[in-house]
Amino acid sequence: MGGPDLSIDDIVVIIAHPHGDIEVSLREWIARGPGPRPLLAPRAALHRVTRAPLPLTVVPLEYRNNSEARRLIRDGKIPNPWPQETPDD
Repeated sequence: MGGPDLSIDDIVVIIAHPHGDIEVSLREWIARGPGPRPLLAPRAALHRVTRAPLPLTVVPLEYRNNSEARRLIRDGKIPNPWPQETPDD
């Protein structure tokens, strides 16, 4: 995930929310997902300590919750990490 010196605990994601961006650890995003707002998605990633920007590819595709990921989930090509959520666009 993102390189040999980068672990899930080193990554913070910025979630685009209608009331303003939310910053959560990647571990928390993976565990909880978008919840009742199914279209919430990470818009950026940062290193937890240095705050350096990271490519969004450090977030595994099935957890990006973008239109590509939702389409691949719907098509059965990648697993749905939050089966209680419906991946529609």
